[in-house]
Amino acid sequence: TCSTECLQKVKELAKEFGVGIHIHLAESSEEVKQTTEKYGKRPVEYLNSIGFLGPEVLAAHCIWVTDKEIKLLKDNGVKPVHNPTSNMKMGSGIAPVPEMLASGIPVALGTDGAASNNSLDMFKEMKLASLLAKARRLDPTVLPAMKALEMATINGAAALGLQAELGSLEVGKKADLIIVDLRKPHLSPMHDIVSHLVYSASGSDVDTVIVDGKILMEKGEVLTLDEEKVLELAQRTSDDLVSRLGGDR
Repeated sequence: TCSTECLQKVKELAKEFGVGIHIHLAESSEEVKQTTEKYGKRPVEYLNSIGFLGPEVLAAHCIWVTDKEIKLLKDNGVKPVHNPTSNMKMGSGIAPVPEMLASGIPVALGTDGAASNNSLDMFKEMKLASLLAKARRLDPTVLPAMKALEMATINGAAALGLQAELGSLEVGKKADLIIVDLRKPHLSPMHDIVSHLVYSASGSDVDTVIVDGKILMEKGEVLTLDEEKVLELAQRTSDDLVSRLGGDR
């Protein structure tokens, strides 16, 4: 949907201000078809030809990419973000995540927007990322739980260029962490914590959230805002949007 001139201007501005670029890339087969018809190149090849690709580019989806395009993403330092729930709901396809990881690309994990995801639960994304890869490759050993956890943590930090500050619990990094309540029937008995977090846990199991040393939620209670007021405002805003879409206003 963006012209070549627009994309080149975005690249120019990103360089001028030292910021990242976010783009949805190779999300559907129709996108590949349209790009090929218009430019004679597949999406990743086209962006490479106009000098758009680079380490500052955060590329959501990357489902319909060839081995050649995976190499282009790797050589240019592009950061792909896998969104399994959205890809399934939209019927877009399954990204070749194991192949990208094997090439050395630190694929991160995301949810996409609420309209194509609904729950926005990163625990569910970890589980689906692992299971989809296994189903696609017909191999239960592909994309194990620890790799899915890395995609949701340290790879996510790397995708944003913040791996020196975030993504793992290390001396010198920001104190960003969650405490998960494992005393739940669906998390018992406990044998492998990583496996339980990826395959059995959900966002509702998070007890406490700490960001940069500040407690934002403790024992399930949000401390930094009025939860009831936010829920009420969200519902009112949503009702207003739906009524306008229906032509009532």
